[in-house]
Amino acid sequence: MDVSRQPAGRTFFLRDLSETDILRAATVPLRLTVRSGSVPFFLRSVRASQASVFFLFFAALAPAIAFGAVLTSATAGMLGATEVILATAVGGVAYAVLCGQPMSILASTGSVVTYTAILYQTCVAQGLPFFGTYAWTGIWTSIILMFVAVTSSSNLVRFFTKFTDETFAALVACIFCVESAKKIIMMFFNSNISSTLAMGSAMVAVVTLGSAIAIANFKRSPYGPEGIRNAIGDFAPTIAVAVGVYFAQFLAANYGFSFEALSLPDSLAPTANRPWIADLAAVPNNIKLMSALAAPACAILLYMDQNITTRLVNNSEGLKKPGAYHLDMFWLSLITGLTSICGLPWICASTVHSITHVKSLTDTAKDPSTGREKVTGVTETRWTPLILNLLIGLSIVCLKPVLVQIPMCVLSGLFFYLGLAAMRGNEFLERVSMCLITDPNEMPKTHPLVTGGADLGTLKKFTYMQIICLGIMWWVKGSPAAMLFPILIAALGPVRIVAGKAGWFTQEELNLLDEQVETDPGYVKA
Repeated sequence: MDVSRQPAGRTFFLRDLSETDILRAATVPLRLTVRSGSVPFFLRSVRASQASVFFLFFAALAPAIAFGAVLTSATAGMLGATEVILATAVGGVAYAVLCGQPMSILASTGSVVTYTAILYQTCVAQGLPFFGTYAWTGIWTSIILMFVAVTSSSNLVRFFTKFTDETFAALVACIFCVESAKKIIMMFFNSNISSTLAMGSAMVAVVTLGSAIAIANFKRSPYGPEGIRNAIGDFAPTIAVAVGVYFAQFLAANYGFSFEALSLPDSLAPTANRPWIADLAAVPNNIKLMSALAAPACAILLYMDQNITTRLVNNSEGLKKPGAYHLDMFWLSLITGLTSICGLPWICASTVHSITHVKSLTDTAKDPSTGREKVTGVTETRWTPLILNLLIGLSIVCLKPVLVQIPMCVLSGLFFYLGLAAMRGNEFLERVSMCLITDPNEMPKTHPLVTGGADLGTLKKFTYMQIICLGIMWWVKGSPAAMLFPILIAALGPVRIVAGKAGWFTQEELNLLDEQVETDPGYVKA
């Protein structure tokens, strides 16, 4: 079976292969890259990747450092920024070269950091060695994920619809916006920070955010040649960072402001005094077995984060390359095992980074009939994640003198823009504003839901159901029951299924507002 010649639009799963084909399947990405690697295609991919790399570099490096600081505090110095950066760089490069869907970006996520902190607290309470327990928990998790890959268990994503995708994407985008705004707002309530410095930091963040929005919108303006508009718009976040840094330096030089700057680790040494490779044989057998009890929750967390994000990417308009859920899970399981043995944080597909990656490589044009943006194409390339993660790895050594000049308030403005960029095109969030309409005659005439015949009452009911789910997940995320967060994400699928089976909506309404699933009454397989 020549898996490299599968037709476009077909989802590629490991169940399609015989046992002897699995190794060949693992090399498909490399063969496809070489096969499509003509000189014009190569140059076009590299050129299209430049703007995306500059944008995502800051958007990926700063959270890695921030999560490293959180881990340092939560694990009493056992893990830190060095480990997060190395995991992102090494795992990201391997995934970019070997995976089936390179448009997904791997990174450490907030839910994984939370789980790691809880695992450390459990180890302290029970008197268990943290790194030994962590390594074996990750190994068991890797085994579970490998089982998921080779048994085609990622097929369960067929029960996820736009209801799940949009609600989860909205949650992650809102987290980015709220957390970045919260970081600035809390400065006004910090007794160690003067109100003047807090106001200056807020001004720098707003200038960065406003610059990114204005420059990105220039792409859709009627002024200037289209090629120049697109080039400027693609580099909007990078230009905005430069504007924010210049404005911060202006305030520092003329008004004496001293902004907190980006901090990077001094070397590649582990945060704790330990070797890079865990001594697995030295771990007592009872701890090896006990670690297996913690692995299923970790596996569920990585499974949900990975598959929902890759589904969002695969369903993006304009993509030609089919999905490869099981092949991606296969490599993620191996990366999870490697990071566990080395005492590095677990990583998986990051929703905001992946969606923003796709959008940054998407070409759009205004549809004159509806006035809405229409996707005209997407530059699908491995160069962006490959170069991005190489730069992240080199940042500790080569780019440190430059990066430490960037104020954190500039990155707060960039994070907020990142969240806003991920919200664009989310139908759920578009419907939230439509819920404020009381007169059906005032609904936007050109919106696809309106032209499709959506009833205002039905639209509001479906949207309210998503808002309630979003609110519950938001509350649990910050509660002592935060470990239930992965289960709630997985529960979005059953909630949508119940809505169809219980008759809350007719099948025609679900077809218009969402997608069909096999459990819906009158389901017809496409």
